[in-house]
Amino acid sequence: MEQKIKERLKEKIKNNAVSVGKNSTVRAAEKKELEFIVYASNASPNLIKDVSNLGVEIYKYEGDSEALSIACSKSFNISVIGAKK
Repeated sequence: MEQKIKERLKEKIKNNAVSVGKNSTVRAAEKKELEFIVYASNASPNLIKDVSNLGVEIYKYEGDSEALSIACSKSFNISVIGAKK
């Protein structure tokens, strides 16, 4: 994932403008609320397929779901996160 996307994601997390988890991210994408989606490197193929079909830019995070959760300052693993507009 390029540095520019990492910086944009950090800013969205700081401003609490994110949806965390598959269900929340899919709902937000269907409402056209997302700018982009980031998924962990160990996300399931089904999850990747589901978020790929939402019409939103998607990026693969270099780290696994534990690393993504640390980047998001969460105490639980995160496989997918959506950055809201």
